[in-house]
Amino acid sequence: MGLQPGPRAYLAALTIRDFAIVDSLRIEWSPGLSVLSGETGAGKSIIVDALGAALGDRAESTWIRAGAERAFAEALFVVTPQAEEVRSFLRDLDCPMDDDLLVLSRDIFVGRSVTRVNGRAVPASAAQELASRLVDVHSQASHLSLLRTREHLEVLDRYGGLSDLRGRMAETVHALRRAGSEIERLEQDRRQGEREAVLLGHEIQEIDAAGVHEGEDEELAARRSRARNAARLRQLAADAHGALRGGDESSGAIDLLEVTIARVEELASLDPSWQPTDHRLPELADAANELDRGLRRYVEAMDEDDAALELLEERLLLLADLRRKFGPTLGDVLAYRERSAARLDAHEHHEERLAELRSMEAEYSAEARRVARSLSDARSDAARRLELAVNEQLGQVGMGSARLVIGVAPRSEGEGGASLDDTGADRVEFLVASNSGEPPRPLARIASGGELARIMLAFRSVLAAVDRTPVLVFDELDQGVGGRTGHAIGERLWRLARHHQVLCITHLPQVAVYADYHYAATKRLADGRTVTSVRCLSDQQRSEEVAMMLVGPHAGETARVSAEQLLEHAGGWKRQAS
Repeated sequence: MGLQPGPRAYLAALTIRDFAIVDSLRIEWSPGLSVLSGETGAGKSIIVDALGAALGDRAESTWIRAGAERAFAEALFVVTPQAEEVRSFLRDLDCPMDDDLLVLSRDIFVGRSVTRVNGRAVPASAAQELASRLVDVHSQASHLSLLRTREHLEVLDRYGGLSDLRGRMAETVHALRRAGSEIERLEQDRRQGEREAVLLGHEIQEIDAAGVHEGEDEELAARRSRARNAARLRQLAADAHGALRGGDESSGAIDLLEVTIARVEELASLDPSWQPTDHRLPELADAANELDRGLRRYVEAMDEDDAALELLEERLLLLADLRRKFGPTLGDVLAYRERSAARLDAHEHHEERLAELRSMEAEYSAEARRVARSLSDARSDAARRLELAVNEQLGQVGMGSARLVIGVAPRSEGEGGASLDDTGADRVEFLVASNSGEPPRPLARIASGGELARIMLAFRSVLAAVDRTPVLVFDELDQGVGGRTGHAIGERLWRLARHHQVLCITHLPQVAVYADYHYAATKRLADGRTVTSVRCLSDQQRSEEVAMMLVGPHAGETARVSAEQLLEHAGGWKRQAS
């Protein structure tokens, strides 16, 4: 199997300072299975506590090393681009990553603590929510996703491969909600819409009754200007006409111009040597006659009287009132009329749209319930398969009398049936009976840390390929377990580490020999104080550590041979399983 594809994120380093009996410690980790062993009291559980502190767990002032002002814990993670859920949460938290590195840290003072993500102070709850996407610690509930009932449905659906059905369910429910929201909006707008429709009808009728056309106000304004000055315009035109034609006792400009032309023509005929210098005299006569005719027509057309002027004034006032109400220009008034007509048409078809939406809503509701029933059936089938698989694993890790029961039941009934949402209509819960004859109980109510850790291992072994939590930490996993079961646990941890980074604190050599990396915690006295240290073991050191795990600190040659045999057995199994 190897280490591919590997976890989407993994813990790369844990730094601890002045934390309990640890003065200063940095542990570097790698993907795969890492085990931590050591004598009782060497501080193995402190490592888990420090990790939990960095991940936002409740801080204890008692963790501060005697004589220090604060305790400090820092977890450095490598987060690959495939861990989009983690990266998305970091973007929402406004804590950008530096390349692929994520740092969670905690300063613990007496009475208070400071939690940071990538150097930025955040509430501990935010760190906890981020940590829930990264780590499950199988000895406490704070980071154990399988203890959260709301996660059970997601886990079952991933195990059952129900993503397509879930997608159809979500799409149908969203469409159903959109139709319902639109119906609600139209219902709420009904009364207001009726009032608006009446107003729109009056406004359209008012504009239509006026019979306006664009530019009419400008035309009428010009006519009004003429009507207001009609007497003066008529007099001016008459005077100009008289000047051209003259009166009863006088000659006009045209007559004089005709006389002038006749005299010039006679002069030229009597004296051919003289010719007029301006040859345009006939043209001037024609132009004068044309001007005279135009003036006469203008005077004849100037028939505007006071009544006509009054009508013009009334019309212009009407157009001004329309512009004031509906737009600065008559073009705007006509555009407003078209928009109002469109809105009125929409109101008039309001009931048709409501009926259409109600029909769509009924179709979406029926489809949603069909998909929900399909989901329920598929979940029930997946639940039975998951029960069998996990119960088989429970037997392999020394809990043969325990059994998993997965409850798949409709959520609370509402009017018209079970409550529906994006996930369907089901409530899923994982229950476990730890011993024969006991009723199944929620996972969170299992008292023994060792039992809980082994139950979680059984779950994780079955769910390895679909489990999204990249880092798994197991503590107290081997309490009350013998050597044969220890081998089974080790094998499952190693297989699990092909998909996750697995960190395991163990007392059993049969578990430790399956590790990819073996760490040992030791304690020593320095200046009269106990100090904890952790180191990653070489192959030779690992053999010696396994020997001490078998028989104690005074292991002899026989124990070392047994240790080598255990390591060789585990190595052979791993090579065969790869």
